[in-house]
Amino acid sequence: MSILPAGLTALASIVQDNTLVREFNDALFPELLYRDEAMAERWESGLGETRIMTRASLLAPVTTPLTAGADPVPVSPSYEQWVVSANQYSSSLDTSMQANWAALAPLFMRNAKTLGLQAGQSMNRLVRDALFQAYTGGDTHATAAGAAVTALPGDSVAGFTEVLVDGRPATNSPSHPKTITISGVAGTHSVTAASPTDPLVPLGPGTLTLAAAATWAVDAQVRATDAPAIIRAGGAADADGLTAVSGISLEQIRLAVAIMRRNRVPTHADGFYHVHLDPLAESQLFRDNEFQRLNQSVPDNMRYARFAVGRMLGCIFITNNESPNALNSGTLVATGRGSAEIASATGAITRNKAGVGLVRSIVTGGGSIYERWIDESAAFSSEAGYTGKVGSFSIVNGGLQVSTDRVRYILRAPQDRLQQVVSQSWSFSGGWAIPSDSGGGLSASRFKRAVTIESGSND
Repeated sequence: MSILPAGLTALASIVQDNTLVREFNDALFPELLYRDEAMAERWESGLGETRIMTRASLLAPVTTPLTAGADPVPVSPSYEQWVVSANQYSSSLDTSMQANWAALAPLFMRNAKTLGLQAGQSMNRLVRDALFQAYTGGDTHATAAGAAVTALPGDSVAGFTEVLVDGRPATNSPSHPKTITISGVAGTHSVTAASPTDPLVPLGPGTLTLAAAATWAVDAQVRATDAPAIIRAGGAADADGLTAVSGISLEQIRLAVAIMRRNRVPTHADGFYHVHLDPLAESQLFRDNEFQRLNQSVPDNMRYARFAVGRMLGCIFITNNESPNALNSGTLVATGRGSAEIASATGAITRNKAGVGLVRSIVTGGGSIYERWIDESAAFSSEAGYTGKVGSFSIVNGGLQVSTDRVRYILRAPQDRLQQVVSQSWSFSGGWAIPSDSGGGLSASRFKRAVTIESGSND
């Protein structure tokens, strides 16, 4: 007698031999390229839906000798905090059980594969958006000229809305202003507030309120003094300086690695930094003169055979078709500056004012992003209770579930009136946070553990 819940016995074979789970997993794992960067920590129960995470900054080197016989003076490291919120993400497909076995098993496996692919792409995109929101923020353009005024309209308010006060994020205010520079305007200026034009697009176009009146030209670059490092192809000063033929090069990769090394950013656990390349950026790299010279004398060069960079310059290169661009970044928002557009999820420019599409690659180091996850299998099953196990699945509340890479896959027994419809679902609960490192390294950047490289395209 099968211990499968009623209504699922027709699926006994593909459940018991884990065929269904493998279909889900095989589709899930290849899509988790950005998410693989995240350092996962379990969300402890009873601590609410928002967590404040804390990390001690690096201690300054000691260069003064200790007086003979004296005790060292204790020092207190500074601490930095950031916030992560828990949300649930899920999707589902329904399948009718009216088909015969020959058709039923392939249908369920196809749906499992479809859900696994969707789950992987969803996780990947959520982490991508969190990374690029942080590592492209604090860099915008004036959408209109200003003459001795305090209201500065910009492409995006991303990266201008908060400052660190004693290591804690706080909203800009007259008492806690954010320091910026404006191209063509001498000195630094202070932003006391940053407000989006549309509250439904919080990272979109908006207004920076300055502490003192200033004068600037339209298209002037506005940059926070704690903005992360951004490297642009051809040495362009801003996104508007990129053209359709501005391609990424090894020189920019080397510069990104050098910046992170100077900031004492650790490598990943594998001993390398990771370079996530948009497929167009990868193609651009293959036409780079330095790259070609390094590879022309290698017989049967596998980089060209596989069209994959592999490992170079202390980095592992990863082809990632989810790298943000004008074609895959969700809702695009016009800024009022020529053809310039931004992605609503990150506030980053996707097309500059000339209509050139921006291609973004990112070089990451260890600890560039954290994942706080809730163990749904434990949290949600504790109330229903387990009644058995079939293959990799646990039987819970009349259905089946299995957790893989912190994503829950659920096969629910029919609950419609005719007991004919079986649902397959995936679910993840948690969130991602970007830790700040303003107190460590040589640069003033708030976020130091990754460097974005921008190039251009005519997509």
